[in-house]
Amino acid sequence: MRIVIITAGSRGDVAPYTGLGRRLLDAGHQVALAAHPAFAALVGACGLEYRPVPGDPQGLIRDWARAASREEAQALTRAYADGIADGVAEAVEGGADLLLTAHGPAPLSRMAGEAHGIPVIGAYLVPSFATGEFPLPHARNADGRSPEGNLAAGREVLRRAEGVFAGGVARLRERFGLPDGTPSAAADIRPAFHGFSPLVVPRPRTGRPGWR
Repeated sequence: MRIVIITAGSRGDVAPYTGLGRRLLDAGHQVALAAHPAFAALVGACGLEYRPVPGDPQGLIRDWARAASREEAQALTRAYADGIADGVAEAVEGGADLLLTAHGPAPLSRMAGEAHGIPVIGAYLVPSFATGEFPLPHARNADGRSPEGNLAAGREVLRRAEGVFAGGVARLRERFGLPDGTPSAAADIRPAFHGFSPLVVPRPRTGRPGWR
């Protein structure tokens, strides 16, 4: 089976997937990992095929610091997300039977999978489904929330994450000729596996059925 793993971000967003990819390779699959150019050597050193995803996260942070206005910073973010969208599309067009996606680019992975009839599975490194039992990472003012507050805060985190790639999703819809109603939300990808021990974050009793 040809498996493509799609991720974007810093080394911490990439390195765990090299281990996953290596295990899949040892199990007899063909494995490619799509990530930013800075990680091409890391991916290749693990014996995996590398597929490029444009973007330099550290460079983006430097550019944000130099941005003269919020509008300029937002334009930088949109350009970064558009580059990731193009990279995801090209990585999938390189051939795949299955896509495994990190949470960040998951909306883009879902669009590409839908366009090519390829199943998409979430492979997330942090809790990625809203629950009343705890706030998701990056929740605002999460201390001391009620279950209802945790759930609302988690949903807000997911909305913000989807907003980053909203333009990229639209870009892929146009590229692939998909209708506007084509689902793209990361939270709707099933199944989705979370790559951390339940001793670190217990599986929530009230979690979505896709939480594994």
